[in-house]
Amino acid sequence: MAIIVDEQITIHLKGEALRLHFASCGQGDPTKNWVLLHGMGSSRLAYRPMMERWPFSGKVYAVDLPGFGASGHLKQPHNLDDYVGAVGALMDERNIDLPVILGHSFGGLVAAEVIAQLPYRVKGGVLVSSAGFFPPQNALTPTRHVWLNRIGIWVTGLEYFGLRMVRALGLDPAILTRNDRRRLQYGWRHAIEMARMPKFYEDPDLLAKIVAAKRPIAFIHGDRDPLFPLSELRRVIGLTFPIWVMPSAGHLPYDTDLDYFLDILRQAVQPWL
Repeated sequence: MAIIVDEQITIHLKGEALRLHFASCGQGDPTKNWVLLHGMGSSRLAYRPMMERWPFSGKVYAVDLPGFGASGHLKQPHNLDDYVGAVGALMDERNIDLPVILGHSFGGLVAAEVIAQLPYRVKGGVLVSSAGFFPPQNALTPTRHVWLNRIGIWVTGLEYFGLRMVRALGLDPAILTRNDRRRLQYGWRHAIEMARMPKFYEDPDLLAKIVAAKRPIAFIHGDRDPLFPLSELRRVIGLTFPIWVMPSAGHLPYDTDLDYFLDILRQAVQPWL
């Protein structure tokens, strides 16, 4: 089992000092680094089971994006450029050369923005159940009132409602261990930025921008994703990038079957890793 180390650095965004927390593991080939970006209402802990069984050489970094997990946040609500800046600052601080950027859901949107804005700094990307290419379906919509959003987050962070939320995302709560439930709950309860965002992040030019970046990108998607249905993803993406499908998986494919997910991941990146 890989040894996972929790670390933090101080970065600067918009003239403010910001604590950026991340977990890392692995060693070996310095040309095969990975940066993992979590989804909305999540944290670096989402990737802990995956990191414990990481199948590639090189080093992997799972980041708490600003306003999530143990990372700090700016005085004003963040935009997509702020997240790109935070990932770039981590790459600078730790000399992470040409990593593969993997992002889940909202993290997939951020990963795509990193590829679009910093194509010369990344090897490629893996977008898992990715947001950003069309609006989410069956999703709770944030309000303009931070206090109301915080109450909603607190209530859904309770065990009963949290398991109902997991089920709504297409994952059977019965397969979760106690540690799985705790890491999911931690991410939800430490999603400060989720309460501050007045609406879902969007970039209508995202697909055109990642095409222009000319970096290899693979999508991994569950065939039962209730937020970003596979049929709609296929309609939007077409044949532009390969879409690897996990059968019987909802919005959290790596929690549904980690072995199967890692097998698909190996196949998806094999041509260019």
